[in-house]
Amino acid sequence: MMDNGNHFKKCDLQVHTPRDRNWSQTNCITEYERETYAKAFVKECRIAGLDAVAITDHHDLVFFEYIKVAAKTELDDNGELVSIDNQLIVFPGLELTLHQPPIQGLLILDANFPEQLFPTVLGALGIAQAPKKDSKTAPTTPISNDTISGIEQLYKKLDGTDGLKGRYIFLPHVKDSGHKTLMRSGFHEAYSKMPSVGGYVDGLFKSTNRGYLKIIAGLVPEWGNKSIATLQTSDYRANKTIGEIGVATWIKWKEPTAEALRQACLAQESRISLLEPELPHIFIEKIDVTNSSFLSKFNLDFNSQLNAIIGGRGSGKSTILEYLRWALCDQTIDFGSDATKSDIQKRRETLIDKTLRAVGGEVRIFFSVNGTRHIVKRSPMSEDVSLKVGNGNFESVKPHQIQDLLPIQAYSQKQLSSISIKTDELKRFIERPISKEISSIDFEIDETFRKVKTTYIKLASSKEIRSDLKKSEIEIDSFKSQIEQLRSGLAGLSENDKAVLSKAKLFVNEKNLLDEISLEILSVKSAIAALTEIINKTRNVGSDKTILFENNSIIDTLSNTRKQYLDSMLETLEALEIKQAEYERAYEETKGEWLIIRNSFEERYRSAKSNSTASATTLESVKELEQKIEKLELSIRKKKSLLSEYDVTGDDLDKLFTEYVSHQEKKVKKLTESTNMFTELSDGHIEADFTKTVDVEALAQQINAVFSSNSLGIQKTKVESLVAIIAESPNPISEWTKVIYEIKALSEFSVSVDPKDELPITPIIEGAKFNAGNKRKISESLQQDGMIRLAEIRLGFLPRFFYKTFNEMGDKIPFEEASAGQQATALLNVLFNQDGFPLIIDQPEDDIDNRAIERIIEKLWGSKKKRQIIISSHNANLVVNGDSELVVCCDYNSTSEQTKGHIKYEGSIDSNDIRQEITSIMEGGERAFKLRKAKYGF
Repeated sequence: MMDNGNHFKKCDLQVHTPRDRNWSQTNCITEYERETYAKAFVKECRIAGLDAVAITDHHDLVFFEYIKVAAKTELDDNGELVSIDNQLIVFPGLELTLHQPPIQGLLILDANFPEQLFPTVLGALGIAQAPKKDSKTAPTTPISNDTISGIEQLYKKLDGTDGLKGRYIFLPHVKDSGHKTLMRSGFHEAYSKMPSVGGYVDGLFKSTNRGYLKIIAGLVPEWGNKSIATLQTSDYRANKTIGEIGVATWIKWKEPTAEALRQACLAQESRISLLEPELPHIFIEKIDVTNSSFLSKFNLDFNSQLNAIIGGRGSGKSTILEYLRWALCDQTIDFGSDATKSDIQKRRETLIDKTLRAVGGEVRIFFSVNGTRHIVKRSPMSEDVSLKVGNGNFESVKPHQIQDLLPIQAYSQKQLSSISIKTDELKRFIERPISKEISSIDFEIDETFRKVKTTYIKLASSKEIRSDLKKSEIEIDSFKSQIEQLRSGLAGLSENDKAVLSKAKLFVNEKNLLDEISLEILSVKSAIAALTEIINKTRNVGSDKTILFENNSIIDTLSNTRKQYLDSMLETLEALEIKQAEYERAYEETKGEWLIIRNSFEERYRSAKSNSTASATTLESVKELEQKIEKLELSIRKKKSLLSEYDVTGDDLDKLFTEYVSHQEKKVKKLTESTNMFTELSDGHIEADFTKTVDVEALAQQINAVFSSNSLGIQKTKVESLVAIIAESPNPISEWTKVIYEIKALSEFSVSVDPKDELPITPIIEGAKFNAGNKRKISESLQQDGMIRLAEIRLGFLPRFFYKTFNEMGDKIPFEEASAGQQATALLNVLFNQDGFPLIIDQPEDDIDNRAIERIIEKLWGSKKKRQIIISSHNANLVVNGDSELVVCCDYNSTSEQTKGHIKYEGSIDSNDIRQEITSIMEGGERAFKLRKAKYGF
């Protein structure tokens, strides 16, 4: 169902028929020929995407009835009559040629103008059209000066004819040059005095004549400073299909009347477009409330552009907005003091509790995102929120999922003028437009830091292992030297016994080799099993037959190639498993043979030792040293095996950390760009300083927390000095990165493979008065976890906001010092210059200065092309001159007991009922209509 507001229609308001004397194709004389042509013409209009046409033969109304009937009887693809709402709109009209002034113009009547009054129209104009049976119109003769002596006289004549007043519009030909145009030299007086508010051109409007453009823009005094809307038309005569000509004007209305065309001309910035109009792709379609103790059961269809909810105080305007916000899980109410937040939260909870929960009401929101309908259902009886996307089923979701998928910007009464007291609210203006991009960058930052953390742990562990290996190797060298010395002093041993004892180390070496091979076998076996498991899991990818593709042949070829590859891999792995088993058996057989030899040697070794009782003590010492060497070598093998898993280098860590920092800089750059855009969107009224406003308090707290948990005992004043250095740097992130590397160098000093006597040079932390003792403490006590926590710290920024006064001195003041009206007006400029998700504001006029209303209205015209806007208001200027596409009028069920409300009317300001409501209940209602150039007859 479509809402009752105004919508753009693609129109061609100058179309001729086979009656035209310059018709380029076959004539249509018989009833059958005319009916056949009319049906073909309607089909052509459908193909061209036209919603409305005006049939405007020269001084002739005959053919209109055939086109009208064809439109009314058009069938859809199923052979059913096209619904009334979707029928081609056909305006009856005439192309007039006047004698005074000697111009041409289009007279267009209401689409539902009674055909029995056509003779009255022609009679008033002194036109005698050719008989209906004739194939062509009568030769065009200018309307005599005696009948119509000017455009003003044309209006007087028609207004004075019964049944015509208010049911026609006259559009003079206003091309910048050519035949019968009003824009010729010497016609300035006729132009300035004419009642017409619009004109037409044949073909596309593409003039580059600056003088002409200034005239129709109302910037030339000699031409009465009169601005008019210019409509482009095809002047169709069938030399091509109407779609091939490709000339149309998009005009906005609710009902196809001449008055709607006049209103469109008067509000051309909002209602007329010579190109296909830009409209929001994301908007709330409808709210459906199953029951409410205040508004009862109701549903309301919204326009995709500007919606204004009006009514007396307490009639339900704010209630509708609160229902919208609550159902869409919009909880952005954290502005102002805690007491204010609490009060707002309480009011909302009370409203939902008393008006919905008490009667079991549920709120349903229909939300369109790029043509896909989303339906959100929320009931106060449970915490569940249900969401249906497209043709899917309803699923239970969390509120934050609704906020992420269907975010809105919403502000309560007085909220815009209260934002400055909370910096986070102003930051939201910068962050919200790029929230998706920031979330993506934050994900990249988190993922990269996870890799940094893993790499750092591996690298730190490998450094510790290498340091331990170095110590172990030194010990082994010492033990070997001691053994050589002890063996050289042995006495009472035969040469054979000495030879046996000397071979003991060789058997130890062989045992070590066998142990290493055993570890290798286990490692390879584990790797084959892991790879087999991965391939078996991935084989199922793409097996879901319910997923459809466009290029099936390409996908099938790739799937077959992939299957062959994975099958081949599995065959290879199975072969490897067989070879692995064979290798294990060979290893075990070899090890068994070696154990027999080793056991035999052990007998001879013990015999040789027993032959030298004099050297028993020395041999025992040698044995102990050999055992120590064996343990150290076993430890070395294990550590070397671990090193193979820590296949990272310092360069690897540096590259990852550089990437981690670059993502942070990317985020700052994106926020800086958004900050600059924020300034631009405020029309220069707000200036923000973002990049040099480090949150020093938060940074100091995080650093102190790490230092404290690692018992470094570093004074907080030194940390504050360090933070100040970072904050004052031209590039704080880069400076903080240098600090991280300085602290990292200190933390790794004690585990260095090649010990140094002096601590690393650290110019930045030394500049913050960190002394040698502080540095030594970091070197000795900062744990791996502490270093990781420091590296994970990301600089926060607290942007500073200023209000630019645009006075002669170019002053700017802190934003919080600007007046409430200045603040709110500047922020409204931002909101109206942004595009994206719907904007909901409860009584924006409460926040802004009345002197700024006119400028805000101009912003509204452009804003509603880019985003849906829903406001409640008491200010008629916003509603009327903002040219609301839909006005919703709320009223009381009983004037004596104003405790219940209801929706009284829904429509556009073109509707008489809506106009009456605006003038009777809104502040400045009648004056607002007068500002629209008395277009409603006040």
